[in-house]
Amino acid sequence: MDYQQFQNIIYRYFRGQLSDSEYELLADSLQDESYRECFEKAKIDWENQPELDSLGIENLSRLQYKIDQKDLSKTKEPITRRLWVRVASVAAILLAGLLLGGVTTYFITSEKKSSERLVFETPRGEKSMVKLPDGSEVWLNANSRLVYNSFSASHRQVELKGEAFFKVAHNANAPFVVRTNECDIKVLGTTFNVMAYDDFGRKEITLLDGRVNVLTDGVVQILRPGQALILKNNQTQISEVNASQSSAWVDNKFNFKDIPLSELMKRLENWYDVDITFQNLSGKEVNYTGTFKNEETIWQVLDAIKAYTPIQYQKSDLRQIKIRIE
Repeated sequence: MDYQQFQNIIYRYFRGQLSDSEYELLADSLQDESYRECFEKAKIDWENQPELDSLGIENLSRLQYKIDQKDLSKTKEPITRRLWVRVASVAAILLAGLLLGGVTTYFITSEKKSSERLVFETPRGEKSMVKLPDGSEVWLNANSRLVYNSFSASHRQVELKGEAFFKVAHNANAPFVVRTNECDIKVLGTTFNVMAYDDFGRKEITLLDGRVNVLTDGVVQILRPGQALILKNNQTQISEVNASQSSAWVDNKFNFKDIPLSELMKRLENWYDVDITFQNLSGKEVNYTGTFKNEETIWQVLDAIKAYTPIQYQKSDLRQIKIRIE
């Protein structure tokens, strides 16, 4: 790719107009130092413009994630690097698995100081798995953020925005706490899913195995396997559920039962890295029940939804879709 082609790709990148193959081409080009310097200058110019909205920020996150994947795949030795722009301090990361199924796996070593703080952010259209020093495993869904602070002998704590599936290693002397902006989830060793996206209008904690204590507004509620706690409008409700369905996204399977169409579209935005807008607002709370796999294209998924839900859709740009309720 010559310099003029590179400039054209940069221009369209910041406007969210690149195809998946062009994203890969840009990420490959940025392995070259001269191209990377050119891109950094263009990014500074773009960041100084008022046009840098949430779409521009998402584009940067998605590109940085792909660059991280390429850099990690070059070595199997421990490396030190910055994980996107919000990492508060740097720690050693070891590549544990080689990008199977679009998933990056990170090991966190336990050799750093107690003040260590790491932020893992998974952009739209991707997911990651983080292996914590105590042996716990965390799968991050698309558009999610996990903050890790070094564990002590008596305390383990992470912070979550978005969605994650946890397999917590048992330690009776050190409770494991997941903090969200509305509740704390405390366990000793168990398997559970936390859905805590800020824009979904609700939070949901689903327990597969073990026991979970959920603290909201000073009140502790206990979950048992097969139960889900739903937090909505400052009220909580515990229901019996098919718990395995809550974490099916880890295996690229999605099962929904009576979820609002507005939430479904936000999930599709995250999984397929697209922007979906409703042309009419009156039908947003139509509920949807169904199952599909992430192996299908966004258009196949929308066609399946259309077969059971009164919607019409149209592609308005490369990654932009308009939905209308009939």
